Amino acid sequence: MVEFGEQLRRAREAKGMTQQSLAEQLYVTRQAVSRWECGDRYPDLLTTKKIAQILDVSLDDLLSGKEMTKVVERNPVIENKIVNNIMIVLYAFVVLSFLLTVVDIVIRFPFGSDAVDYSDIQITVIQILGLVIQIVAFSYGLFNAVRGTLSPKRMGAVLVAFFAAICITGSENLGRFEMWQMMISGILFIIVPGILGAVASYYFFVRGDNRKIWIRLIDIVSVWGIFRIIFSNFQMIRFSSQYLSMNTTVRIVLTIGIYALILYQTRALSRKRENAIKTSNDQE
Repeated sequence: MVEFGEQLRRAREAKGMTQQSLAEQLYVTRQAVSRWECGDRYPDLLTTKKIAQILDVSLDDLLSGKEMTKVVERNPVIENKIVNNIMIVLYAFVVLSFLLTVVDIVIRFPFGSDAVDYSDIQITVIQILGLVIQIVAFSYGLFNAVRGTLSPKRMGAVLVAFFAAICITGSENLGRFEMWQMMISGILFIIVPGILGAVASYYFFVRGDNRKIWIRLIDIVSVWGIFRIIFSNFQMIRFSSQYLSMNTTVRIVLTIGIYALILYQTRALSRKRENAIKTSNDQE
């Protein structure tokens, strides 16, 4: 990717433009142009096409087909500032909410009580482990989202950890089921979707495999996750006559938001990859 930065600098200087004048025509900062030329950051494909038009050079002169693919895989998955800010806020609330949940579980756990048995401790440890994994994963995602470095691979790491945590918390719920039919249902409806989501996220985001099967799996698992959360809590309110606590309500809303964001991220990355391939084919 150093080649792109060097080509950009040469084309800009040949046109007699400064970094500032190019930045003004692209509606970006001079520092952004400087980072592109140094190879620290890369413009998206739409911006690259505008650069080629402004500098009167062909897209081939700036990017080769391989470099276009590298741009997609190195740039943040979400480059829209508004959506990125929404993601930052969502990740921040997820980290805070789950952290408060862990603290609440620890405070409420009846340490030293004679009524506490091994199964209670086991369930609590598994629950906390699932939450801690999500806190670490979304903290990592939040850090990179703020820096603008949440690339597909880093995004994939966050999502794989998220779905893995679902599997862990699902195994915690299995310990509460006394009937084997309910245990099988828990495996099919909670753990299996979590495994499928983790595998699909790994291949699609981390490995860069843009095949439809991984996209479809992520879509199905995400939509199923939203449905399962809404349905299970509706059933609890309906049959147990219990109202959801504020913390539980917040967690439900945040988790639904995460699934909705996963759907958007998958679509955004898929479109960027398809555009890169199409542009690369047009060059040949």
